[in-house]
Amino acid sequence: MSGRLLISAWPGETRVARLDARDELSFLRILREPRPPALDDIYYARVSRLDRGLNAAFVDLGPSPPGFLPLGKTVTRPAEGAALALRVTRAPAEDKGAKLALAEMDPPAGATPPTCLQRGEDLAGLLRARAAPADEIVCDDSALRDRLRAAGIEAAFHMGPAALFDDGLEAEIEALLLPEVRLAGGGGLLIEPVRTLTAIDVNSGRQDGRGGARRKALEVNLEAAAEIARQVDLRDLSGRIVVDFLEMAGKRERDQLMEALRAAVADDPEPVQVQPLRGSGLAELTRRRSRPPLHEVLCAPVGLGGCGWAKSAATRAFELVRALDARPAGATPRVRVTPAVAAALAGPAADALARLEERRGGLPDIAQVAADALDQEGYSLDEGEQR
Repeated sequence: MSGRLLISAWPGETRVARLDARDELSFLRILREPRPPALDDIYYARVSRLDRGLNAAFVDLGPSPPGFLPLGKTVTRPAEGAALALRVTRAPAEDKGAKLALAEMDPPAGATPPTCLQRGEDLAGLLRARAAPADEIVCDDSALRDRLRAAGIEAAFHMGPAALFDDGLEAEIEALLLPEVRLAGGGGLLIEPVRTLTAIDVNSGRQDGRGGARRKALEVNLEAAAEIARQVDLRDLSGRIVVDFLEMAGKRERDQLMEALRAAVADDPEPVQVQPLRGSGLAELTRRRSRPPLHEVLCAPVGLGGCGWAKSAATRAFELVRALDARPAGATPRVRVTPAVAAALAGPAADALARLEERRGGLPDIAQVAADALDQEGYSLDEGEQR
């Protein structure tokens, strides 16, 4: 059975979502420009510092944190200031630069470090990897549609008037930023990424099950294992993922759970290692970090020690552009934005705002107000319509 692969593109942001035959979200990727280094990207970059204690070189990759190049015993030690072609073997994290290895590529004439020579995964490659053979591919940008066709990918053009990503899909994307996930059987998950790992807690809810508490715990855990695999892929979580399952008394039940968990993550395009279940019910997964997870793309750390997450000003700015584009023709809403969103409209979302002005023949007045006037929500459209 076929599904639909939807591509909604604005300058600076491209959103890709796949809906399966049941119209359920099965894949999401949001690409922002400028893109941070990702797995298998090849950079032409300059060594900024050698660290003899670590036997490694730190490399200037531009706006991203310095990359880390282990030298080992087989790599000829470069001089500080040397320019090298390097491949990303692990995407950067908030407090760690990308991990690098030497790449077998000669930079083109005139290339100036730091510059990205080749992306490990472009949009066409992503679509080929994620689309099922019979999927319909639809995008809302005619120029992008033409580029995809030139790359051998047949895509239809969405004319509207409704947005390609409808309200239901937008709500599903919003839910991927929330910690709580309900399970169909009555249990639930609590997913909380922090700087060092992602913690997932399994709750029993009000599910009664059959066979008493022991059977109930197994039922909830098995359902949770399948949903954890889905959420990890959709949210693009990576690194250490620690799951606190409901405690089960028997070894047979624990073995059954771990078999189900390994089967659930087997189809993940990123390698996932599953450690044996501990007696306390804790299981640990490790997933390769190929790119920033969804919450790092759309959010910024907040709270004490930066352990919480809230939508970034750039995300609010792109939301505002899409919201204005969805307004009826001739509508002139009153728009108010916080200083942070105003800066994002002049920065990462500037080209999207210019495209909006071109499409609609002008822009409404956008007034900047103090952040607390909008309850930290970032922007408002008309009186009382806050997003």
